[in-house]
Amino acid sequence: MTMMTNQAAAKPMTSKRVVFQVAAALALSAYCLLHYAWLTESPPEQKWTDSASLIRGRSLSAVDLPPRCFIPREYRLSKQPTSPTYLASFHGGGGGKVISNLAQALTGIAATNQVNYARRRIDHSVLFETHYPLEGAIKVEGDDANFRGAILLLRNPVDSILSFFNAFYARKYHYLIDFRAPAEDWIRYRDSAQFAAQVKLYEKFVIYWMNKHKKNREDLLLITYEGLTGGRGAIFTKQIANYLDKSEGIKVIDPDSVPCIWEKFVRDQWYPNNGHASTATSFQERAEDRPLTQDQLFAVSRMLQSLDERFGRDKQFSTIMNSYMNSLYDYSDSVIS
Repeated sequence: MTMMTNQAAAKPMTSKRVVFQVAAALALSAYCLLHYAWLTESPPEQKWTDSASLIRGRSLSAVDLPPRCFIPREYRLSKQPTSPTYLASFHGGGGGKVISNLAQALTGIAATNQVNYARRRIDHSVLFETHYPLEGAIKVEGDDANFRGAILLLRNPVDSILSFFNAFYARKYHYLIDFRAPAEDWIRYRDSAQFAAQVKLYEKFVIYWMNKHKKNREDLLLITYEGLTGGRGAIFTKQIANYLDKSEGIKVIDPDSVPCIWEKFVRDQWYPNNGHASTATSFQERAEDRPLTQDQLFAVSRMLQSLDERFGRDKQFSTIMNSYMNSLYDYSDSVIS
């Protein structure tokens, strides 16, 4: 009698479990079908969204946003061949990913880099991010006939090296890329031969790209990390948009949406708390616990002066180099003898 009672009680529980499993399976199947339909949907090729949903309640700056800010939800390689652009950035210096995101949002076309390198992909992308000629960087096969030109991202060399060290430390100890390495580890790195080696690599990197487009200067767009992430970053984003818009097979979105693109992909990433870009962006890697020696600052200054002498006829480049040289005075409180 007891056994029959237990069996009777078990039947409702078993039936409930079966109903639950069937319902879960149906829900999962419906989700997969909807997701597949969304991914394979062809018209329109680009999916757009309102700016309001992207700001997410963060305070706005003085930049006036358009009523609708069109930003692609996803980026795909172009169906038609394109004339891509090199995005040259110093390894670990920061900013390369920012410009890649901006270029994708401005065009709706995917960017490529060394991780997903394939020549057939590059010829259908908006740009190809590279650190060439630095060690480990990939040189694109063949000539540059299919390339529009290059965007050269410059950053103060001291900040670039500090950023590179943080990235190097993060990879070594499996931390997040934006992990700030301990001061004592920076001191050991700085006192080794690595700092001087990175200064030479920075000079080599800049010389290569400036020489590459010396005869066709109009094909080279200079963008500074400090300008792009500073208070006037939307202006530099417009320069990127205008440059890309002249590339074959690439069409940039409505110019009125460009400030919103910068708001979303740059300002809101750097300043999520108050939404206002700081004029001291170029010094965000610096701190009193990141001291340099007088000899190291002199080596950086001498390298910048050498670059200015080599390419000083380019007024924009000369202005950038001189601003970096002047900024070295800001290290006076964090220099050791």
